[in-house]
Amino acid sequence: MDAAELEWIAWTTPITTSFGRTVAAGDLRGRTVACRQHVLGDTISILTPLVEAGARVRVAPCNAESTDDRAAAHLASIGVEIRARSGMSTAELDDSLGWLLAEPADALCDMGGDLIAGAVGAGHSPAGALEATTTGLHRLDGLDLPFPVLDWNGIALKELIHNRHHVGVETWPAFTAITGLSLYGREVVVVGFGPVGQGVAARARDLGAVVTVVDLDPVRLVQAQHDGCRVADLDVALRTAEVVVTATGFDGVLGAQALAQVADGAVLLNVGHSDREIDVDVLDRHPRTTVRRLERVDLDDRTVYLLNRGSLVNLAPGLGINAPQLFDPFAAIMLLGLHAILDGRTTTLPNGVQRYPRELEDRVARALATGVRGR
Repeated sequence: MDAAELEWIAWTTPITTSFGRTVAAGDLRGRTVACRQHVLGDTISILTPLVEAGARVRVAPCNAESTDDRAAAHLASIGVEIRARSGMSTAELDDSLGWLLAEPADALCDMGGDLIAGAVGAGHSPAGALEATTTGLHRLDGLDLPFPVLDWNGIALKELIHNRHHVGVETWPAFTAITGLSLYGREVVVVGFGPVGQGVAARARDLGAVVTVVDLDPVRLVQAQHDGCRVADLDVALRTAEVVVTATGFDGVLGAQALAQVADGAVLLNVGHSDREIDVDVLDRHPRTTVRRLERVDLDDRTVYLLNRGSLVNLAPGLGINAPQLFDPFAAIMLLGLHAILDGRTTTLPNGVQRYPRELEDRVARALATGVRGR
């Protein structure tokens, strides 16, 4: 990346960049940060200040299809130890996680819970960790965590803003960029009606889709009806769906049994953190043809289309649809959380999953709401 492009990334992530100046002016020499996360343009705004403050930063991807290779190359050029590229195999992802876990770190930044769970299994004792996803919190549930884990998935700023609005804003432009299709009049099934599913469904309706919601929670089904969506059981909804989007955070939501019900010609995509919400392994047993980020899969008597290998379609790089500004406040949440851990400000917290510090969330929200770019 040249200087002009880096300046543009800084301009589109002003909150993170402003807080980053304070972090970069500090002294983090001798501290190590291990991150397992998406590697995109805004990642530069998060990690550069830590490097400039003297921290050792090690990074592996949490997802095979959410790495921007140019961002990864730039991070390597400034001294970040990184093992990430777009399109890594499952084995390569596992190897990169093993590499990350081979050494202890003072702070962990995780998306999906695998790094934190692995650190516990390896006997590491970081000062603290960050977890950003529902999937990760599910994986950590029941673990005896010997250090505090700051949950920023459940904070109001992320749940009400990013999950509820931003994912949907980026999902459907990605869908159109990959497929060339619009949503007008199409039957779209949204599986999972948490904040992410709600935003994805609302945006689909705005774009002309007829939306059906599937969820195990009857209260959410009532909410979906009040939002103007139809509701149905999964097997019924799949029979006529033209587009199916998963948004649950759980593996195997569309497993072999569900895939057997999917209508001929349906397009399958995922916006939940797990890249196995759609059982890609089942689909890979059938003949398939790949065109960019779209795969035609020939089942026994039907054809379905899988987008972005079942990984988060809203974060697929190279489509020109990612908007770093949307993630700017959450990049700042990550940077401030890591800095607080490295700076010793979380030592009084009990072990286990803890709410992300409210005072840090308020600082970011105030900057976002007032236009004051970090103080």
